[in-house]
Amino acid sequence: MSHPGLCTTIHTCRISDSSDVEVFLDLGDQPLANQLIESPDVDEETYPLRLGFSSTSGLVQLMETVPKEKLFRNYVWVSGTASTTREYAEIFFQRALQALQALGLQPGQASIVEIASNDGTFLNPFHQRGIKVLGVDPAQNLAAEATARGIGTWPEFWDTKIAARIRQTRGAADFVFARNVVPHVSELHEVIQGMHDVLADNGLGIIEFHEAGRIVEEMHYDSIYHEHLCYFSLHAMEYLLRRHALHPYHIEFSPISGGSIVVQFTKSPRKPSPEYTAQIDREKKLGLTELATWKRFSERCGEHRAQTLALLSQFDSKRIVGFGASARSSTFLNYCNITPGHMRTVIDNNPRKQGLFTPGSHLPIVSFEEGLALDPAAIFLLAWNFADEVIAQCRQRGFKGAFIQPFPNQPKIIH
Repeated sequence: MSHPGLCTTIHTCRISDSSDVEVFLDLGDQPLANQLIESPDVDEETYPLRLGFSSTSGLVQLMETVPKEKLFRNYVWVSGTASTTREYAEIFFQRALQALQALGLQPGQASIVEIASNDGTFLNPFHQRGIKVLGVDPAQNLAAEATARGIGTWPEFWDTKIAARIRQTRGAADFVFARNVVPHVSELHEVIQGMHDVLADNGLGIIEFHEAGRIVEEMHYDSIYHEHLCYFSLHAMEYLLRRHALHPYHIEFSPISGGSIVVQFTKSPRKPSPEYTAQIDREKKLGLTELATWKRFSERCGEHRAQTLALLSQFDSKRIVGFGASARSSTFLNYCNITPGHMRTVIDNNPRKQGLFTPGSHLPIVSFEEGLALDPAAIFLLAWNFADEVIAQCRQRGFKGAFIQPFPNQPKIIH
């Protein structure tokens, strides 16, 4: 059941306001990737999933915007489910301490604010060391859970009004960060201005985002879904930050989402680090600021779909079980038209998802034990960005079959 009337189509770039946005990829009408369903008989809402490119800003962006209240008020994705994420939270914490110290700040006395803090996984290392933290997240269920664990979280959408409330009640933030959330935001300028407003004059800001260069190089089209409105290069992120008098100067890399950039910025200009300059140069070589690069990416998406279906055909009549009912798997399953005829079920370790069905493809979501009890010939790594962790878990549980890994690059079989 298509509902194009409930979403809005953009006619200008989300960060530059220019009218040069050109559509280069159409993934069809798709259900909301995180809206798992209780029955395959549900009449689902679907929305266009199209990507456009602005030559002015270099930003890749969705052409349609689904209302944020429909997407985020009750959320089933939880940061702390995967051990890889929990381990990275500690790495993120250590890097943040080093950056704060380099700016002359005392981390133990710092005030920390995280935007879209989810279940508090990334605030927890600060909280455990007695550092003052605050989370802001619109998912009321997750905000309540985090607060109950001692990580105070406001159940709100981030904007300049929330930033002003924080300054009035808690003072300016020495460190404000937003991980894998800025690409989700329709009111981008409101959110970035809020980060500027809450940040102390000598404070540190960090934004983490899935790297557009990695999307192109390794064919991460599964990361395209309605929650992700923007697909940033460092070039485009720099354009956005500078519009709000914020100055990016250094980057780190993150394993999250199959490869993300963590950009550090301040209110005062600083000399760009060698890592920052190298990334800008790399993006130029990849052609990320050229429409032709993204048109070729669109062609390769179609080729990848054909390769995936050809690989699945090798397992005709054999039992295949998926692993990872993630949002990104939803785009992939629906774009490739993978159904229960191809895949029996999907394992997911998040109890909130078990007993539900994947949107569009209608695959039942089960526990690890239930999935392995089917004795599958192969496990399809829908959560391919956690492949090493998942493969190790499955082997430890006695699974001796093959794995199908769809990304990065071409789909492959692992024995």
